[in-house]
Amino acid sequence: MEMSYQIAVSFLVTLLFLSLFMFIVYKIRMIRNDRDVRKAYYNSISRIWLGVLILSFGLNTIIQFPTAVSYIIGALFVIFGAYNIWHFNAARKYFKGNIPIEDEAWADFNRKAKK
Repeated sequence: MEMSYQIAVSFLVTLLFLSLFMFIVYKIRMIRNDRDVRKAYYNSISRIWLGVLILSFGLNTIIQFPTAVSYIIGALFVIFGAYNIWHFNAARKYFKGNIPIEDEAWADFNRKAKK
């Protein structure tokens, strides 16, 4: 039992740091990009990673602190994180479908600008 507890906590803490790192990476990619659809696409991916961060924090709270208050707070974090992942995954799919349209529009704009 003790070994599985240590593995679960280690996995969740690793997931916390990984999701924080990926959130920062995609926020930087969003800031450095000039195109609006790609900005929205990278923002939705970063918000998915934020949802993973919130969800793993809630699970970590539930596992590490076995009290009624931590169960309630952890459950709220898990629900909010799962909703965040679900909502921004739908947004990511929407913006991913619009990236080719934006690429075509940028190509037309650059052709007209060169004339």
